[in-house]
Amino acid sequence: MKVKGMESKLLADVNPNLLMKHTEYISSFDRESGSDGEWQAAKYFEEVMTGYGLDVQIKSIENLISLPISAEITLGDGRKVPCITQSYAASAKPGGLKEKAVFYPECMDVKGKIAVLKGLASPGACYDLERMGAVGLIFINGGDYPHNMAISPIWGMPVPESIDLLGKIPVVSVTKKNGELLLNYLENGSKEVTIESEVHTDFRQVPLCIANLKAAAPTNRYVLFNGHVDSWHKGATDNATANAAILEIARVLKDYRDLININVRFVWWSGHSNGRYSGSNWYADHNWEDIHENAVLNVNIDAIGAAGSTSYRSVDSSAQCFRLGFEVIKEMTGQEPRYSRIQRNGDQSFWGHGVPSLFQILSLQPESAQGKDTFVPGLPWYWHTTEDKFEYVGKEELTLDTKIYLASIWRFISQPVLPFFFTDMGQEILANLDDWQKTAGQAFDLSPLKEKAMVLNRMFHDLDNEISRVNEMEKLSEADKVNASNLNDCIMSLNRIIIPVHYCRKSPFEADLALSAKPFPGLTGLEKLSAMDHNSIEFKALERQLVRERNRIYHYLKETIDLIKNWQDNRSNIS
Repeated sequence: MKVKGMESKLLADVNPNLLMKHTEYISSFDRESGSDGEWQAAKYFEEVMTGYGLDVQIKSIENLISLPISAEITLGDGRKVPCITQSYAASAKPGGLKEKAVFYPECMDVKGKIAVLKGLASPGACYDLERMGAVGLIFINGGDYPHNMAISPIWGMPVPESIDLLGKIPVVSVTKKNGELLLNYLENGSKEVTIESEVHTDFRQVPLCIANLKAAAPTNRYVLFNGHVDSWHKGATDNATANAAILEIARVLKDYRDLININVRFVWWSGHSNGRYSGSNWYADHNWEDIHENAVLNVNIDAIGAAGSTSYRSVDSSAQCFRLGFEVIKEMTGQEPRYSRIQRNGDQSFWGHGVPSLFQILSLQPESAQGKDTFVPGLPWYWHTTEDKFEYVGKEELTLDTKIYLASIWRFISQPVLPFFFTDMGQEILANLDDWQKTAGQAFDLSPLKEKAMVLNRMFHDLDNEISRVNEMEKLSEADKVNASNLNDCIMSLNRIIIPVHYCRKSPFEADLALSAKPFPGLTGLEKLSAMDHNSIEFKALERQLVRERNRIYHYLKETIDLIKNWQDNRSNIS
């Protein structure tokens, strides 16, 4: 087909010098959410995308933004320890928080104390330790620079049931060297420590940058191609490089409108870190119906183009998207990445809408090049620090990453049928249900779900074969075009049914917490059930909740099967 032939032409159009020019300009500003530098970057988006002839909108939206201001630790003997505080942490009271500090988990009793621990200031750790009674937290990071983080477990805007989860205690982070000093101070048991910290958490106006590339043939469907513009400090590789790639891919694709079947919506979010994904969460809430009806795929781009990031060892994606990402990366790098189920971070705000995801973080530092102090495997040492500067951008790495994104998007927007591979998702669902059944043991029966999933997986084979057959055709007859249209409608509806139950605990109109979640998160209660007294009211209450969740999953598996049956019947009628 013309798809692959044109793809090489598109890839040759990518301009490495222009990518570096965009990155250098964007990373010349500090770009905290709502800052002057972020708004300057938004103006640049508007200028460049308008110059490409795209339909551009720069919205000013209100989000709850949390900006770390200052922090310092004082030991009981008067020594000062430099540190940083984190987004959504509480400010210390006037005069500072003065309490006994203990090293966790060596000391599990943190109630009324300041807990000192190794690692990044993650929402999960902060959430757990605050509920264990800690009154303050000190995280010891690896390396010479502390890492900026957002510690809220709330995804985007708080609502009445989640507002109490906003951080209530001071949280700070120190370098490895200062962490060793602190641990030596605590070597003989708990000692007094004072934390002084200031965090400003309030509503701010932030930019939302949108540009639409319309296919020549009118359609409402689109690929949502997006990344955050707000950054910690200069944020060259996180996320100016990704911002530059979005601009460059828009430039290349604008000349091929007559060859694409689906629109592309390019978006820069604010509030990624300082708002805990509040920009994409705002967009998800205020455009729910449009996203649900028309978004074909969510392609997120984050932290690409770092010098030395030459490893493509995984594809972060929904299972049905993995095969395409794998093929593009193998063709362009020779590497064979593994599947990595997309996680609940990085502006993945659209699972409730039923939108599948392809990519998030792409190129990684090779495992052999990582230092022992790396807390986030694959990301460079300067990630989320003051040192993420333009000098660490790799021109070749950024160009290759951009081409991988461009080729992947091109294959989605230029083929007659959306190139998903659902058998991979079917296999994942079966494996997930097996895992949950092992967890439940004899306490709960998931066999009705397993039976439905086996039927669905067999039907996925038929669906995938037909997708491949149509996309490999040189020319489509009128009947083929009708079949392709029906296939696309089936695919869209299929994703809308299965993704919310496979990825979300809450309803499609709500946002789950910004905490890690297993597949079919509504079954998480099975982790407790088998160890409970089967005659207790607590067991029976949880059992009934799980019966309802089993009903929910069964219902959506059945709906998916019925949907594919209807498509098969329509295909027979066309034939």
